[in-house]
Amino acid sequence: MKIDSTSDETPQTRLRSRLCMLAVTCFSTFDVCPEHIPTVISNEEDLSIAIQCAAIVYDNTPRFPSGDSSLYFARMLRRHHRLLHDLEPIFSQSSLVCGRATLLHAGAFDHALERVWQGYRQGNSSDWHVLHKQNPRWISCVANEGQEVHYDLLTGELIIGKKSSRRLPHELTEDPMYKSIFGAVSDQRQTSLAHLGLI
Repeated sequence: MKIDSTSDETPQTRLRSRLCMLAVTCFSTFDVCPEHIPTVISNEEDLSIAIQCAAIVYDNTPRFPSGDSSLYFARMLRRHHRLLHDLEPIFSQSSLVCGRATLLHAGAFDHALERVWQGYRQGNSSDWHVLHKQNPRWISCVANEGQEVHYDLLTGELIIGKKSSRRLPHELTEDPMYKSIFGAVSDQRQTSLAHLGLI
C-alpha cells in the first residue's frame, strides 16, 4: 500500500506513524547482548532487514508524536537511535581497497535499497564505501545512471542525487511561503549535508 496515495493528511500521518512503529519494533529484535549480535546478524539478509527498518523509520517518524502512546513511541525511538549507534561498527566494517574504505557488507546495502527505493540499481563504477575517514557514519556509492547515493548509518537517512529519499526538499521547507503556512521547520541534518556538499 502506498501511503502517499491518500490525499487526506490525518490518515496519512496515522499510517506513517504505524509504519514507523512497525519498523522500530522489527529493528528492536536486533537489540541483544553484544555477545549474541553475531548470531542475530549472521548474514547479508539480516543486515539488509536492519538497514531497511532504519530507512523506513527515518522516512516516517512523525515530527510531533501525539496521542496516548506518544511517550511509549518516544521511548521506542530513543532505543532505536541507541541501537543504531551500537550496530554502526558492524554496518561500517570495511577493507582498504585502492586507498578507499570499501564496505564488507555492500551486498546488504544493495539489497536493502532495492527494497526501499524501487528505481535503485547498483552501478558498475563504484562499490559502497565510507565517504570520509573522519566521518565514517556516511557511506556512498554510485547507482545506475551515475546517481550518487549517500546513506547515514546513524539515522537511516537516504540521499539520492542530493535529495532526501522521501522528505520534502530543503528548498521547499525553507521557502518563506512554506514557513508562513506551516511554521519554521528545524532541520537537524543541515550541518551534515553542508559538510558533504549536498546543499
